[in-house]
Amino acid sequence: MVAAVVTTVLAPDPSGHWSEHLSSAGFKSAQLLLLVVLVTMLGWRTLGTLLLVALAVVVVGIGFQVIGDHQVAQSIWGRTGDPGFGVGYTEGHDRSALGDLLVIVGGLAFAIIAGVTRRIPAWLAVVAGVMVIIPPPFLWPAAGVLVLVLYGLTTASAFADGSEPPVKVSVRPAEA
Repeated sequence: MVAAVVTTVLAPDPSGHWSEHLSSAGFKSAQLLLLVVLVTMLGWRTLGTLLLVALAVVVVGIGFQVIGDHQVAQSIWGRTGDPGFGVGYTEGHDRSALGDLLVIVGGLAFAIIAGVTRRIPAWLAVVAGVMVIIPPPFLWPAAGVLVLVLYGLTTASAFADGSEPPVKVSVRPAEA
């Protein structure tokens, strides 16, 4: 959210449709970075091949969204008249729509695979699947996947390789 606000504030006037696409590109870039950082913290090797492929589809989809939104913003900026005739306007919207589709497919696949392989509870897989669609991926592309990755970071066995969680060692001396 902060990335969208900062991008909008830094954008030169006049604002409008083009600045909405520019702030959207900033917001989606920040989400992409957050997703990559969280998966790195989780340990991408613990995900397994199928989850990594689904995650890669989501990452590529967000990349298409960012590129498409930037292309539309660049096409509109400084153009007088109907912005729909600017170079890159239609292509940018099409690229962003392809990114939306990839985010939906990859996000649903991620939620389904994580649920079917019992890495997460079934109810959480359903919640994540719904969050792939609501909020819409053109606003918050990785909501469902982010929830699952955060769950994996905050629980002992969500995406673990099957090993037991580490035993906590007490610092206090035993009482006699």
